[in-house]
Amino acid sequence: MPPRPAVPQNLLRQPLRALATASASTSSGPFAGLPPLAPASIKPTLPTTMPDAIRKLRETTTPSKGIYCVARLHSRTYLLHPRDVLTLPTLKPMQAPGTTLALTRILEVGGREYAIRSPAADGKELRKSLPKGPGVDASFETIPPWVATCELTVLEHTKSPLTRTLLKKRRKGYQKTIENKQGWTRLRVGDIVLGSGIEPTSEPSS
Repeated sequence: MPPRPAVPQNLLRQPLRALATASASTSSGPFAGLPPLAPASIKPTLPTTMPDAIRKLRETTTPSKGIYCVARLHSRTYLLHPRDVLTLPTLKPMQAPGTTLALTRILEVGGREYAIRSPAADGKELRKSLPKGPGVDASFETIPPWVATCELTVLEHTKSPLTRTLLKKRRKGYQKTIENKQGWTRLRVGDIVLGSGIEPTSEPSS
C-alpha cells in the first residue's frame, strides 16, 4: 500500500474556508477536487399564504408517501401516516368493518421540509383550550377540510386477552375477582389529501 501524501504545514494552519476558496480558484492543491462551500447567508423562503404553503407541501410529498398528520382521536393525539393501522379503545357507536370515517380534528399536516400547524398543535395551547369538566366536548381550532382531509377505514373490533384482578381487604374477609376483556377498534389510515387552500365562500341565500 503506497504511503499517504503529506500535507504541507502551511496549509494546516489556514482556515478550511480559505483553503476551499483558494483551491476553487487555482484548481490545484490537496483540496482541488472539493466543491466550493455554500454561502451561509442563504435562508429558505417560507410561504406567506395558505395556497403557497400547500403548493410547497405538494411539491415534496404525495398523498400516500412522505406526508403525515397529527390528529385528535378518542381524547388523545396521534401521529398518523398513510397505510398505518391504528388501534384504540372501541369507538362508540360501533361501526361495521369496512365503514369509512373522516378525520375532523387534524392539528398538523406536513412532510420532511414543510408543515402546516394549527394553534392547538402546541401541547400547552391545547391543554388551555380543553374544558375542565368531564363529559364536555372540547372545542379548539383545527385544520379545515379545504386544507387537508384524511379518512379512516374500520378493519375489525377485537378484545384483549382475559385479565383477572384480585381485590382483597385485610382482616375483613372481603375478596373479589374482577375479570375484564378490553375492547379495541383497528383502523386503517387512508391517503392524506391536500385541498386548494382557499376557503369556500358561502353562497348567498335566495
